[in-house]
Amino acid sequence: MPANLLEIQIGGRQVNREWFAIRTQPRKEQIARKHYEQQDFIVYLPHILTIRRHARRIDKVPRPLFPGYVFLHLFIEERRWNTIRSTIGATGPVRFGEYYPPVPDWVIEGLRVREDENGLISLGVHGSTFKPGDRVSVVLENLEYLEGIFQAAKGEDRALILMEILSRQVSTMVPMWALKAA
Repeated sequence: MPANLLEIQIGGRQVNREWFAIRTQPRKEQIARKHYEQQDFIVYLPHILTIRRHARRIDKVPRPLFPGYVFLHLFIEERRWNTIRSTIGATGPVRFGEYYPPVPDWVIEGLRVREDENGLISLGVHGSTFKPGDRVSVVLENLEYLEGIFQAAKGEDRALILMEILSRQVSTMVPMWALKAA
């Protein structure tokens, strides 16, 4: 496996892979991941440690950071959408009509640098200072600002915000560490 998965030389020219979000069946992320790996795809499924309360017990359990999604790192010739869609545990790639939007590399890299030695994402923020309806900015490494409206805290590490994307209002989950007051 090459040291840098983003750049590989083929026939003297540089070929780039791109990340794509793939929707899975409910709570089948691990199954989809296993089957994609068996097909020699490069798969990324980020996890966080969450608290589970059940029968007077409190456990810390790893859960997907983005429930219902895995990420595939694909060359152009690997973008066999029918194969990807029909993989056990998956429902198919995220798409808008016939357009399959790639996930920017810096998003995945930003998640990977926050992984601890167990491969769990450490978001490092506890509690929320935002109230529903507050205007917030999402600040990520290579993006100056994306603005939205804070809707709710989801656990200690994630927030649900309403953003305008492609002239539509979309509710999306973002890490708390990326939010600032607008």
